[in-house]
Amino acid sequence: MHGRRWLEGLHEAGEAKEAVQVKGETQTMATITIQNYFRMYDKLAGMTGTAETEETEFFQIYGLEVSVIPTNRPVIREDRHDLVYKTRREKYNAIVEETRRLHDLGFPVLVGTVSVDASETISRMFKRAGLTHNVLNAKYHQREAEIVAGAGQPAAVTIATNMAGRGTDIKLGPGVTEAKPSKIPDLDGKEEGIDVVECGGLHIIGSERHESRRIDRQLRGRAGRQGDPGASQFFLSLEDDLMRLFGSERIARIMDRLGAQEGEVLTHSLITRSIEQAQKRVELQNFQQRKRLLEYDDVMNQQREVFYSLRSFALEGGEELKGEAIGMVERAVAKRVETALASYDTAEQWDYALLRQDLLMHYLLVIPELEDPDRRPTNLADVRSLAQETGRTAFATKQKSLGEFADQVLALVMLNALDEKWKDHLYDLDQLRGAIHYRSWGQKDPLIEYKHEAYNMFVDLMSDIANTFTERFLRVQLAPSADLLQARSNAVAGPTRPTRRS
Repeated sequence: MHGRRWLEGLHEAGEAKEAVQVKGETQTMATITIQNYFRMYDKLAGMTGTAETEETEFFQIYGLEVSVIPTNRPVIREDRHDLVYKTRREKYNAIVEETRRLHDLGFPVLVGTVSVDASETISRMFKRAGLTHNVLNAKYHQREAEIVAGAGQPAAVTIATNMAGRGTDIKLGPGVTEAKPSKIPDLDGKEEGIDVVECGGLHIIGSERHESRRIDRQLRGRAGRQGDPGASQFFLSLEDDLMRLFGSERIARIMDRLGAQEGEVLTHSLITRSIEQAQKRVELQNFQQRKRLLEYDDVMNQQREVFYSLRSFALEGGEELKGEAIGMVERAVAKRVETALASYDTAEQWDYALLRQDLLMHYLLVIPELEDPDRRPTNLADVRSLAQETGRTAFATKQKSLGEFADQVLALVMLNALDEKWKDHLYDLDQLRGAIHYRSWGQKDPLIEYKHEAYNMFVDLMSDIANTFTERFLRVQLAPSADLLQARSNAVAGPTRPTRRS
């Protein structure tokens, strides 16, 4: 991924580990969350088959309501209860056997996995079992369309991750929609099994429950489209990440209560509901994290809107930019006066020499009234007003001296000052975000503390931008380019005379 680097020294550590050239750390120039990016649109709408599980988040973040539209044709897909095993090895073996059974019946099978690693593990087991299959895990981009096109053919076996082949209908081949008699293993372990009539269509086998119910629904939704028959079932184990972190203790108690032994499979509506409750807890936890991130970004978003409106003035130029620039000059000069004089108790104590030196050194400003003891103002507001008037005059004089290039130079100086200071501000906010959570140790809300600190930093940023712009613009000079100097030099010297050769 050219031009992309990890943050906070992680990329440099990786470069050092891999014995390649260690490059300098990059600096973030602009940042926005995906939520605030979408909020920039005047109108927002969308359509997806899995929005219902996230309707609370859609409303709280975007103010959008979710409306459920009935399917074009009734869904006749069989969504079966989950099968739970104690170990991952038992689960994978059961997936292999179920896939073999459906493959022998001539039905297409799609095995869904949550990771590339899991898809490759199941692929190796299928190879050992002699099952011909295709792997769709976003590693084989060129063959992806071809694999998806053949996934609905009779006896086709496809292993797919969540990301691979999304948004593509799997067309069913000839003869796969008819139901066929079959024999499935008995849950009590009886070898003769149970006679069933297996429904036709695409059969979905989920190798693991995802943290989000939405992803599981997307996997189930690969089958039974447009009224086609099909079936879906998830094979789980107590060693799966979701079960281990959120549901294994409760489900293990249920298994013990129902007398499940090692190697036995358990299926029950109670277990399916327990797994969905675990998924809801994970979804809520992830939503709270996204919401908290958005609350932090909302602070920066307000600052971002102010900053980019300023930047738009600089890009567009014209009278609005001149007005903003004059305002910056006034604020910068007034700030310099207050810094030099406000700390004294009386006007008799004012250090006029320091103020004169400050204004001259930073802005090349000279206030004649400060040079004459008889004309010096004795009120801070009068000194500030006098300095601002001198700044406005200096700004107009500078623009006049720049002639036809005045607008270009003004925009260039403004853009440079804005971009440089904004980049530094983003870096400072990143550092603040990284350390603000320590405030919770003092019984303070980190978010409120962040808002307070970020506001103070933004006030300082605007003051710094005004000071930097004023300093640079009032001191800017146009210098002729090297080509122009050479041309003038040649014009003064006149044409060269050829020398006579003997």
